[in-house]
Amino acid sequence: MAVTTLVAWPPVLAHGGQATLGAPPALAVAGVLPPPPAGVAELRFSEMFQRPVGPKGLEPSARLLALDGLAVRLVGYMASTELPMVGRLILSPLPTALGDEDEPLADDLPAQAVFVHLSGPAALHAVPNYSGLIQLQGRLSVGARDEPDGHLSSVRLLLDERASQQLLLPGPAAPRRLP
Repeated sequence: MAVTTLVAWPPVLAHGGQATLGAPPALAVAGVLPPPPAGVAELRFSEMFQRPVGPKGLEPSARLLALDGLAVRLVGYMASTELPMVGRLILSPLPTALGDEDEPLADDLPAQAVFVHLSGPAALHAVPNYSGLIQLQGRLSVGARDEPDGHLSSVRLLLDERASQQLLLPGPAAPRRLP
């Protein structure tokens, strides 16, 4: 059976909010990625928690704990937000849209969501919504922390100034896929 995908224009709006753009070329993932640079470990979302989930619920994996404080590369989707987030974004293993105004803490974030924090001058700017897979490299931080928006994060990626600046350089507008 053939599947038809309809594409519409203008750019996607998350819950009636900010337009979705194509990822900056330096961060966009199209095809097979080369290995990460020396000193940077590849971390996959599927490696973050112990499996199967036990009676204590989700527990960090030995691999995640071993990478705490080290440089890692993550590949995922930027969670689309209604209002731009200043100095941060959420990276998810699957495309995710978050409602902000009407349901700030009742969202559909997967357990593996990683809160990405920008540094340097870029940390003072709003990060536009990007579509498609992106790759980010930074220092991993593991452990429960309160985020400025009220979320509780268990995993964070702290970007250096260069990587932070790349997030402010949008690519082309992404087409909208209709249901």
